[in-house]
Amino acid sequence: MFLITGIIIAALFLVSTLMPFLSWVLPFYKIKKLENADIRTKIIANVIAIAAIAWVDVNYLITYIGVFCSIEILYYTFKKYGNKLGEFDKIFITSLIVGSLICGYIYFNRVGFNIGFENLKNMYIQKTTFTQHEVDMAFKFMKDNFIYLTFAYMGMTVFLTNYFLNKENFMDWDTSYLWLIPYIILFFVKEYSQFNGIFIENTLEVLKIIYIMYFIKIVTGTLNEKVKKQSLCFTVGVFLALISPEFAFIFGGLASGIKIKIVKTRR
Repeated sequence: MFLITGIIIAALFLVSTLMPFLSWVLPFYKIKKLENADIRTKIIANVIAIAAIAWVDVNYLITYIGVFCSIEILYYTFKKYGNKLGEFDKIFITSLIVGSLICGYIYFNRVGFNIGFENLKNMYIQKTTFTQHEVDMAFKFMKDNFIYLTFAYMGMTVFLTNYFLNKENFMDWDTSYLWLIPYIILFFVKEYSQFNGIFIENTLEVLKIIYIMYFIKIVTGTLNEKVKKQSLCFTVGVFLALISPEFAFIFGGLASGIKIKIVKTRR
């Protein structure tokens, strides 16, 4: 059992690195499979997984431990000690912590990453039919929005992990309107001061993520009252959030504030 579980974990890790949109599958499987296991089972399964991943490429261990193990540890931590936090707040805080670890690691190794980035860009120019201008534009967008893209990726991973682990309680998930405070402050800083660089723009986009996720929950709950098929309603919510993230953020942010106001009025 230990051997099979460890090998499956290693295989799912490789799948996650090759297909980022399936990155939630690894933490979902690990938590679902090992949540109720004893500490000995968890350690042995992880040791086997680490050995298998290191056999493929030892450099992958940084991602496995720094990203996926961190998500798992934070999930257990919030489940035990985060009772006062809304589910979306737990997800967002986890994304912020792990995303910060990724950004910090890349910053301290930026020379090597910049070289790899340029090599990848040259490969696209040589091996694809895209023009130099098109490739330059795409890579400039990724470079300018690297912080946001990192946190968006982590937000997606943690959100889908938690959803598939606890989707029976999804309609009860809550979020706080307090995340709007740093957003509003930074928005005015960006608009009415000289501090309006890429970092602030990226941070503003990052702060929208929690309310975009909350919008998905609202759409899912609203449609599910009529359709009674949560998976379908969830898919529609995700699709709407993807095609109109600005509307999803505004609606989700307003809904979080309205919800708080209604609760206080009832009291």
